[in-house]
Amino acid sequence: MPRWTDRHATILKKLQNIIKHPDSNIAAGRRLAIEKWVKTYTGEVEYLKDDELQFLYNVFRDENCWSGTRLNTATLGRMLTEEEIDEVKNPLCKYNMACRYCMIDKIHPLFQKQLESYKSGFSSEEVDDDGRPATNNHKYVRSELLNAMNSEDPVLSFWIDKKSGEFKKHDNAVEGFNKAVEFKWSEGVEYFYRRINQEGKKKIDNMMVKAVANLSAIQANHNVATVLDFLLHEIITDPIKHKLLLELSDKGKGVMYQPLSTLVQCGFVDTVQYIVKHLSQEKVLVSEEKKILSHFGYASLLSSLSNLMLENSDIDIRIKAREVIIDLWRCNRFIEHRRTVFDTSKDMRTLGRMEQTLAMLIVDWKRNDDNQNITKKDTILDILGFVKDHYSANNFTEFKKQVVSNLRIVSRIGMGDNIDYGNLAEELFSQVKSAHLSPEGSGFSDPQTVLESAGAGVSGVSSRSYN
Repeated sequence: MPRWTDRHATILKKLQNIIKHPDSNIAAGRRLAIEKWVKTYTGEVEYLKDDELQFLYNVFRDENCWSGTRLNTATLGRMLTEEEIDEVKNPLCKYNMACRYCMIDKIHPLFQKQLESYKSGFSSEEVDDDGRPATNNHKYVRSELLNAMNSEDPVLSFWIDKKSGEFKKHDNAVEGFNKAVEFKWSEGVEYFYRRINQEGKKKIDNMMVKAVANLSAIQANHNVATVLDFLLHEIITDPIKHKLLLELSDKGKGVMYQPLSTLVQCGFVDTVQYIVKHLSQEKVLVSEEKKILSHFGYASLLSSLSNLMLENSDIDIRIKAREVIIDLWRCNRFIEHRRTVFDTSKDMRTLGRMEQTLAMLIVDWKRNDDNQNITKKDTILDILGFVKDHYSANNFTEFKKQVVSNLRIVSRIGMGDNIDYGNLAEELFSQVKSAHLSPEGSGFSDPQTVLESAGAGVSGVSSRSYN
C-alpha cells in the first residue's frame, strides 16, 4: 500500500461524511467499509481533486452498492467502470478498476484504449530491441505496457495474454483462485471462489482453509487483511469449512488467533466482531474451544483489541474495538478461558495480558471521547467482579496492585494530563461487588460454581449490576 498522506485522510473523511443511514450501526459499518476501500485504492484516489470526488459520492450513496455494511463487489465494480454516473465523469482509471473487479466484458476494450494512449507517448526516435522504430512494432509496445503494468500491480497484466494481446480467460478457476491469493487480491479471490462454487468443485473448502493458513503465516498488512476478511466471512458460517479450519495447527494460541490478530492489527474489527458473535451462537464442543483460541491466545487477542482501542485515530474503529472486547468477554464459548486467564498457577504471560487489558480499559474510560462512559465503567467492573468471584482475597489484592502499578509506570496514548490513573484503578477496585468470593487461599472455586456465577446462559456473563 502506498504511503498514507494527509490527502488520503482528507479524501477518506469526505467520503465517510456522505454516509447517511437511520441505523447508526449500519452507518458506522459503512464508514469502516469505505476506509478499507480507500486504503486498498490509495494510489487511485490520491490525486483526485475535490470536484472529482463527486463521482465517488454518487457511487457510495447508491444503496445498490451495499449489502448491509459490506460493499457489493459485483455492483461496485460495474459502477467504478462506468463512463459517468448522474452526469459526473468517472475520474478513475477504468481499465484498472475493470481488472481489479473482474469486469471481464470490459477489460479488453479498455486495454486497447490504454495501448493506444501508451503508444502515443513514444517519440519517433525510440527504437525496439532490434533497433527499429518502436511505434512500428505493435508487439513491442504492448509488451512494454504489460511490463509496466505488472510492475505497478500484477493484477493489471493478469487478464491479457502477453503473446497475443488477447483477453486471457483463465478457464482454470482453481489456478485463478490460487493466483489471486498469491497477489493478495480480495476481489479476485471472491470472483474465482464464486466461479469454483458454480462449477460444483468440492476442493474449494480445502483451498480456502489453506489460504487462511498461508496468509496468517506472513506479515500482516492491509491487502492480506482484505483477503482474510472475505475468506473468514465465508468459512465461519459453513460447518464443513469451519471444521477443516479447526484441523489446522494451532501454534500454541489457537487456530483463530493469527487470522484474527491480523484483522485487529489492520483495523478490520467489524469482521472480528462478526466472527466472535457467530462463535457465541454456534454449538462447539468443549474440546474445540481451546482449538479455536488457547487461553493465552484469548488473553492476547483481548490485549491487542485494547491497544487498538487506545491507539487508532478513527473513532468508529475505537468504539468497535471496545464492543468486540465486550463481545469476546461475554462469549459463552470462552467461559473456561475467562476463569483460567486469571489463574496465577497457570501461564503468567496470560495474566500479564489481562493486566494490560484492564489498564488500557481504564485509560479509555477517562478519555471522554464519546458518550459511552457508563458502558465503559460497567465493562471494567464486570471483569473485576468476575476476578473477585474467583480469586482468593489475597490474590485479588495482588492483582489490584499489579494493575495499579502498570498504570503508574507505563505511559500510554490516550492518557490525560494531571490524572492519577493508579488512583482511578483503586477506586474501581473498591466499587466491585461480588456475588461469590472463594475461600481464603483457595485460588478458585469449583468449576460448577464458576459456570453458575459466570452466567452460562445465553450471554455467558453474570447479570451483576453496579451503582
